[in-house]
Amino acid sequence: MPRITHLAYYPVKGLQGVPLDAVSLAAASGFPLDRHFAIADDRTPFDPNDPQHLRKQQLVVQMKYERLAELGTQFDPNTFELTLSHKGSSEIFVLDTETGKSACEQYLTVFMGNLIQGSARLISGPGISYTDLSTPCISLINLNSVRALEQALGNNVDHRRFRANIYLDGIPAWQEESWLNKTLTINGVELLVYKITDRCAAINVDPKTAIRDKTLQGLKREFGHLNMGVYAKVVNRGDISVGDDILVRQ
Repeated sequence: MPRITHLAYYPVKGLQGVPLDAVSLAAASGFPLDRHFAIADDRTPFDPNDPQHLRKQQLVVQMKYERLAELGTQFDPNTFELTLSHKGSSEIFVLDTETGKSACEQYLTVFMGNLIQGSARLISGPGISYTDLSTPCISLINLNSVRALEQALGNNVDHRRFRANIYLDGIPAWQEESWLNKTLTINGVELLVYKITDRCAAINVDPKTAIRDKTLQGLKREFGHLNMGVYAKVVNRGDISVGDDILVRQ
């Protein structure tokens, strides 16, 4: 039976994930504060008076900038304190204040340098989650699919490359794709699987080293597709935790 091994969310899209032991979910929502913020630069078409969901191609993300993976990330959802760490040095920014947000933007502008266009900006909007899909969702990764990729490539593939909310174990590689249009139940919470996840160049970035490689190309070469994981919609409210079993409604 599949079981949850890790939970994570990503308060700032493009930065490292923050692990969770448990999470409270609500119907038609993703993980709380997941991709709540995104990093923009002067090319990003964002109107703060009319915030809209944006495509990842319009944002400062690891798909384009592997340097982002060098930043260690911690986040306190109660105080909105974002801690960014780099080469043994850490700074804390309170993102629900203009002062803290501005200080974080200045830090990111200096950190990214001439890799981006102009200044870095932290953007957000009511009800907006800057996931790769415009509708609220959560992402799931089968660790045995990651292991199958590892074996095919002949080298370690860190599961964090795939930036999922739920990592699970206990089923054969790629079996998660058979869950399409089926309902999963986790501790009474129902999730409707509705899309197979096709990966982008972000998975080429090693979260440990921030070095870009050709994992995406290897996935395509060895398996003939770019699939890794699935997306699901939350049907009803409830709590899920690391160690919970996942029941699949046939």
